[in-house]
Amino acid sequence: MEQQEDFKLSYQELSPACEAILFASGEPVSQDKLADILGVNVATVDEVMKKLIQDYETNPWGGLLVRKIENSYVMSTKPGMMKVLQRMFSPKMHPPLSQASYETLAVIAYNQPVTRAQVEAVRGVSSDSIISRLIDRGWIEECGTLDAPGRPSLFKTSEQFLLEFGISSVDELPSMELMSYQTIRDLEKSLQEAAGDTDRQMTIEGFMESSSIDNEEEGV
Repeated sequence: MEQQEDFKLSYQELSPACEAILFASGEPVSQDKLADILGVNVATVDEVMKKLIQDYETNPWGGLLVRKIENSYVMSTKPGMMKVLQRMFSPKMHPPLSQASYETLAVIAYNQPVTRAQVEAVRGVSSDSIISRLIDRGWIEECGTLDAPGRPSLFKTSEQFLLEFGISSVDELPSMELMSYQTIRDLEKSLQEAAGDTDRQMTIEGFMESSSIDNEEEGV
């Protein structure tokens, strides 16, 4: 116990300590947990992590990044390493998603948390199989139940969604329909260009009109 109380890192040691924690974790570590491990406050953690993020971003010889995802930090590979990693994991790559899947992802991302019934009210068709695929992909997850008859499950986007789409929180989603994108590449490009634009938030009601038009054209 006394050894724990005597634990203290100098300010210079905090950055490599954070780096080591993120590397060893392999998944997002919250600000609070980092502060608890290092014996400092959250403000100090954020200050140290801001510098560490910048160091990784400006290092032309490195293949890694440190990113902030909501209230957590995570170590990840740089987008430029995608082709190399595709060669490494090519046998396990996911098949491309359909336009209907992006439409369903849009409804959830812009209106979360939502139930299956709310998603289907927007799309006009059953979305059970698509929601299951998005869960398997790791882009959405259950986040409780709605206080209504039957206690239907609620869904929201996951940390994996934020990580793969290159944003820190859903507040950085561009104020436009995700369903207008044909491929993941188009969506990623737009997210990069529009990050920080949170002037408009799509609602279930607002989404209904545009979605019903596309459903009639697609027949999906």
